[in-house]
Amino acid sequence: MTDSVTFRLNGDEVEVPGDISLLDALRDVLGHHEVKDGCAPQGQCGACTVLVNGAPRVSCVTATSRVRGADIATIEGLDPSYRDRLIDAMESTGAIQCGFCTPGIVCRLAGTAERRGASPESVTRALSAHLCRCTGSQPVLEAALLAADESASLSPRDPELAAQRATVENAGVVQIAGRDVALGRAPFAGDNPSSATVVWTNGDVPLVTGVSVGEIRRRAGAVQGRNSTLPLTWPVAVPAGEWCRTLQTTFVEPAAVEPDAALARPDNSVTLAAGNAGAFGAKAHSGVMAQAMEMVTSLGEPVVAIWSREAVVRLGKKRPPLAIALREDGSGIVRIGVTPGSDDLSDLVARVREVVPDIEVELVEVLGPPVGSTHRGAVLNEVLALRASRGEGPVVSVTSPSGARADVELRDGEIAVAVWAGEVLCPVTLRSYVIGAAHAAYSFATSEGLAVNDRGEVQDLTIRSFGILPLTAMPMITVTIRDDDRPAMAVSGAVFAATLAAVLRRSGTTRVPHALT
Repeated sequence: MTDSVTFRLNGDEVEVPGDISLLDALRDVLGHHEVKDGCAPQGQCGACTVLVNGAPRVSCVTATSRVRGADIATIEGLDPSYRDRLIDAMESTGAIQCGFCTPGIVCRLAGTAERRGASPESVTRALSAHLCRCTGSQPVLEAALLAADESASLSPRDPELAAQRATVENAGVVQIAGRDVALGRAPFAGDNPSSATVVWTNGDVPLVTGVSVGEIRRRAGAVQGRNSTLPLTWPVAVPAGEWCRTLQTTFVEPAAVEPDAALARPDNSVTLAAGNAGAFGAKAHSGVMAQAMEMVTSLGEPVVAIWSREAVVRLGKKRPPLAIALREDGSGIVRIGVTPGSDDLSDLVARVREVVPDIEVELVEVLGPPVGSTHRGAVLNEVLALRASRGEGPVVSVTSPSGARADVELRDGEIAVAVWAGEVLCPVTLRSYVIGAAHAAYSFATSEGLAVNDRGEVQDLTIRSFGILPLTAMPMITVTIRDDDRPAMAVSGAVFAATLAAVLRRSGTTRVPHALT
């Protein structure tokens, strides 16, 4: 029989099995779902960070046998004077969107502030252990420095107006805001009630049922994903012809920190895999929901279906790879790569033809992971970006089909963005979404990609292998919100397209990713 381990959790002594990870002990045994599982057991996203004797530690790769007798704190056990001020600062800078990564970040910053203080250098280094796909981490850095300045007054945003602007940016998928989100209490299906059977897969082993993800992972003998040494490929060929500008894109991983999960019940109800509007609403169409309903039909009881990080990469829908070719007048062809298991792209094709009728659209069968139609501005934004990249001058402007506009200029060490987004609703939230979209586009254009083998199987399965630029490699993003008396419009897509266009104009590249030097 395995020896048990005791330690103090948020001030109380607890006892757990000695042969499991600290993450499994916290979530599965002790019910602390404010500690999130984003990539276990890769130890690369930072969502499961807690404090062990005051030092930040990633709990998914920490054995309980190594914390015997330790003092452990989740976000609930932090010194409230620092924690609450930091959360207020995060609300003041827009450092919280879906909130999945936030409790781990708060723990990391609490440990960093206690041991090293809060300088731009120490906070930036600390955040290198975390992935915040929503904000790109810059607002988190700003919040940590703001919280450390005792003379600074904090102005937390109005949660209702913040939620309204976030929902606009997420294509209508509702996102709540407020302190509970920062504390890890947003509605994520993976934080399932104990009465539901867990169904889990890593996309390699078949669906497995059990009482918890940790128990299933151990029983299945699952091995964590790895990254590869394969080079990137650009699967869609540019059509023959005389072209003014061309662009090829490869497969990229959306890399939302929250793994796809859905809770289904015998009454045929199922929760959206989007959680608190993670992946900017794109997960509202995740295949994990169909898996959950299928298992409910089979078992006749509530089921929570959860994909591991590897399953998200193997099974999750990607932004379609493209080849775009333009003539001098902006007309041309876009070829869209379609793979086995992909979404029906007819609505997306129709939308591209409606917005840019002088662009011919072709679907091309290629090998690779499934592609989707719901990623923010997929295909259309790349077309608009390549068109906007023609010409000269420092400022690139893109107007979305809804009328929202973004102007982007790449300066030395800075991405300057100006937006026209209609009724602002919440300037802090709008700014956060603009920064997140600019970070996503700059990273997409310069660094991101997934290696795929000759059978179309993704080989890059870890967070660190996706090529997402960390804060240390990003220019500072500045945002100017222009007066605009129209109704609120989503501007994130226009920001993504304009930032991509600015990179294309400066580099003159015909393929992305393309590192700027």
